[in-house]
Amino acid sequence: MRAVTIAHREAKTWSDWVALTAVRVLRFGLDFVSGYKHDKAVALSKKDSAAATKKYAMNEKKYMTRNIFLESVAGVPGMIAGMLRHLHSIRRMKRDNGW
Repeated sequence: MRAVTIAHREAKTWSDWVALTAVRVLRFGLDFVSGYKHDKAVALSKKDSAAATKKYAMNEKKYMTRNIFLESVAGVPGMIAGMLRHLHSIRRMKRDNGW
């Protein structure tokens, strides 16, 4: 677990910036909705771990909110791909037979 390093590639092109901004907005929304505050929890934990656990602890409801939000966002690309596949099949007026 400690061998995992966080890697980040700098945004260079326009599409990189759009993708990075979209991910940051979604992450902010996810953290806001679930009440997750990692930086504040870590800072308070260094001073008083009991207070940090009490104030910023993740409970079942918060984890469920995060999971539902994540699955809602993760489902969008598959839904779009399915719709494009369906429209392609209709446009050609042929069955795609599951590609």
